[in-house]
Amino acid sequence: MSADQFIESLSGLLPQGYAWPRDPGSVLMAVIRSEAAELSAHTAAVHAAVRQWQPSTTVARLAEWEASCGLPDACFPGDAVSTRRASLLRTLRGHERPLEDSSSAAPGAIAQICADVGYPGAVVIYNTPMRAGMRVGRQLGALDGRLHITVPVQSRPLRVGQHVGQRLVTRNVADADLNCYLLRVLPARFSPNVIFA
Repeated sequence: MSADQFIESLSGLLPQGYAWPRDPGSVLMAVIRSEAAELSAHTAAVHAAVRQWQPSTTVARLAEWEASCGLPDACFPGDAVSTRRASLLRTLRGHERPLEDSSSAAPGAIAQICADVGYPGAVVIYNTPMRAGMRVGRQLGALDGRLHITVPVQSRPLRVGQHVGQRLVTRNVADADLNCYLLRVLPARFSPNVIFA
């Protein structure tokens, strides 16, 4: 609440009569104005403290939140507060998505995980090698756990005179290791193969 709102509320609580003047120049209203300013400052400080203890808005307590969640993330290093806070929220929330085949490694769920960490448009397919002699309509091959995840990234053509060490492909998220992250969050029976295209 603002100081003006506190002044209005406090002056409304005063009893009626000549002993309780509401004239803006009176001593009583000067006392109410000073109390209203203190209450307003206290309310603002309380709201600021609450924001610092919430993981989605914290800045001062971010290191404490990271320590309790086992961060910083080795797969997504970064010093920016927004990057650190996004990693914290990703760790706290986890990945709860509708799954196509009752597995936490369903293609749709993995594509959503990639989108959550900054790689939208990922295409996930299982390794299903072709086998001759199958009847029409039957699945070719068997699921062996190998997942091929094609992630679109911004790229630029190779040109002569490119500096040594300069990236040929520009990724959506700088210094992020998507394969490292997927190995950690997917069940152990799956082996992801990330392809940046």
